[in-house]
Amino acid sequence: MEQGNQGVMVAKLMPQQQNPIEQLQARFKELEAGFRGWLAKQSLPVEAAVVTATSAAQGAAIGGFMGTLTNDVSSSIPTPPPQAASLNPQAMASFKQAQALAGGPLVQARNFAVMTGVNAGISCVMKRLRGKEDVQSR
Repeated sequence: MEQGNQGVMVAKLMPQQQNPIEQLQARFKELEAGFRGWLAKQSLPVEAAVVTATSAAQGAAIGGFMGTLTNDVSSSIPTPPPQAASLNPQAMASFKQAQALAGGPLVQARNFAVMTGVNAGISCVMKRLRGKEDVQSR
């Protein structure tokens, strides 16, 4: 009976092994919290620049990935005729939007990087100036 109790005690003394994915998630959350804490101590221009750059990098990665999933449709979009100035302004706006979505992975990466970086930078500055999160984002 003594041996059975010792076996139980050894089993209770061994630490529970966490799932490696949970360990990775916990470590990522620690790093993110530390980064956010450091960022909160920075001045407004530094915070805006860092947030804009990191969001632009994320946008570039997403855009590059999206660009690889879609075909290059720039060849299927016709070039505007020389007399395009006489066309309906709504039609020209629609044409410009279609051109913005055309292109390969590098074009998509650039477009996503610009849009996400600018959005994050403006949101960061507005949050710091107003002292609270934007209604639409939280």
